[in-house]
Amino acid sequence: MIDSKEISMDKLLTEPLFYIFFIYGFSFMVMAVILVGGITRATSITLISAFYMLVFFGLTHGITELTDWTRVIGRVLGRGENAFLLYTSQIFLVISFVFLLQFGIHLLTYKSEKRGIIRMIPLILLVVYLAIIFSLKISDIAQVGLFARYIFGFAGAALSAIMLFRLGSSMKPLGNEKLIRGLNVAAVGFGCYAVFGGLIVAPVFGMPVQLFRAACALVITIASATILEVFQVE
Repeated sequence: MIDSKEISMDKLLTEPLFYIFFIYGFSFMVMAVILVGGITRATSITLISAFYMLVFFGLTHGITELTDWTRVIGRVLGRGENAFLLYTSQIFLVISFVFLLQFGIHLLTYKSEKRGIIRMIPLILLVVYLAIIFSLKISDIAQVGLFARYIFGFAGAALSAIMLFRLGSSMKPLGNEKLIRGLNVAAVGFGCYAVFGGLIVAPVFGMPVQLFRAACALVITIASATILEVFQVE
């Protein structure tokens, strides 16, 4: 007689999302660790505050996706949706995208004299966003997360992509091809993530959109290991 637990485990191990969410979340966690390692060895403080925002994004978004990974396991094993994990996932989703937008704003303003005012924009938008959520009495936490994806996720990823390209261009006189290439690859990763992570929520070509998001996360993480010299630039 076949054990029902064995059937459930076989079903879990053949579920693509089981692997996709793990790679997705783990990649951003690894990115955060890599960047922290670079920051601790920094000889220049110019871009440290900006990349700390990316570290916080990596950690919080990693928690988001690993929480969703746990949710997938529960659903496949027949335990249904876990409300606590759902709320945890969506709350960290909102926080992570605010950090991503903050990263883009920090890169935009790292040479600006009025950066303090401009860097308040993500916080102001968050307050407005929460005020609208409460005023409209939106109680569906998944919808709350979806709105954050469209607003903070898309804007944060798109701005980060633009600013990373700009940062790479500004460093061309240094002649460090590895650093410039890494910044450009990370920019491409965030540009694609703006589309797949900030705009698209439905399957793409019959494949789960999370697959493309995980691919973006993997590209960004690999690129992050090649840009650590950015913390040595005065």
